Amino acid sequence: MNNGNRPSVIERKHKISAFRFLLIPLCAFLLTAPFVAPSYLTFQLTGVLAYAVAAIGLNLITGYAGQISLGHNAFFALGAYTAALSMGYWHLHYALSILLAALVSFAVGLLAGFPAQRLRGLYLALITLVLAVSVSPFIKHFKEYTGGMSGLPIERPIAPKWTGLTQDGWVYYVVLGFAFLCFYLARNFVAGSTGRALTAVRQAPLAALSMGVDVNQYKVLIFGLGSMLGGVGGALFNLSIGFIAPDSFTLLLSVSFLAAIVVGGLGTIWGALIAGLFLQFVPSYASDISEALAGAVYGGILIACMFFMPKGIIGTITSAGHNKT
Repeated sequence: MNNGNRPSVIERKHKISAFRFLLIPLCAFLLTAPFVAPSYLTFQLTGVLAYAVAAIGLNLITGYAGQISLGHNAFFALGAYTAALSMGYWHLHYALSILLAALVSFAVGLLAGFPAQRLRGLYLALITLVLAVSVSPFIKHFKEYTGGMSGLPIERPIAPKWTGLTQDGWVYYVVLGFAFLCFYLARNFVAGSTGRALTAVRQAPLAALSMGVDVNQYKVLIFGLGSMLGGVGGALFNLSIGFIAPDSFTLLLSVSFLAAIVVGGLGTIWGALIAGLFLQFVPSYASDISEALAGAVYGGILIACMFFMPKGIIGTITSAGHNKT
């Protein structure tokens, strides 16, 4: 018998079995994509993985901790420019530049998370909105370092000869490796006592506080970790396109991140992969349908997803798998 809203062991097993038939072919495809997919699709999938890593971070903040953040584009940009500048000026290896982007984004995310101790809902969204609208002008202001409106070219990793891969194929596997690590760490982070504490912080902060959960500490920590993943996603995005410009990090990107994790499924790790697919493909498909009405088509797709799948795609799949049992 299930007590309260917490899923029982049997329910969790049903959810795992519902995913298993999807995850095996998905993982097989991701591991072999450069060999079985066209080069342009491989390039697009690299972008999907980069977006998905950043989406994990926002899902931690919003889906698990219940904090609405509209400033995720700022951390995506922070990680991207940290990696780009460290490779361009300090000649760091691309792997080290990604780690540096993670550290810088985590530190800034902790600072940005302090308002979350006392604010929530729309009030917190307004504070993070300041980050969202200021990041692009800030980048343009320091044009002697960032390239301003012209942007910066980035040297993409070259495939070692022994791999036999093209440059796009090698970049894909580099991004896939970092994405797998981020998914693995995030999944373990929310699977144990930390995940239960975050659920308590989201649903009943006063009750969590009375049970000994340091609510303020968790709110700040989750902002730091979510921002760190946003920064890592931005750094990986650099490798996928080989160019960076401030117009790629507008407020629209932040709103798109929020919409994408809702479509993928709030409070789900695998929903971030759906979010990455949504961010990579839906805008371009909307433009293909009608370039003049791309925004309307994009919004219509989003509304349709919310109407038919209010729990998001992953939430709907898990619910269907449970109902069948």
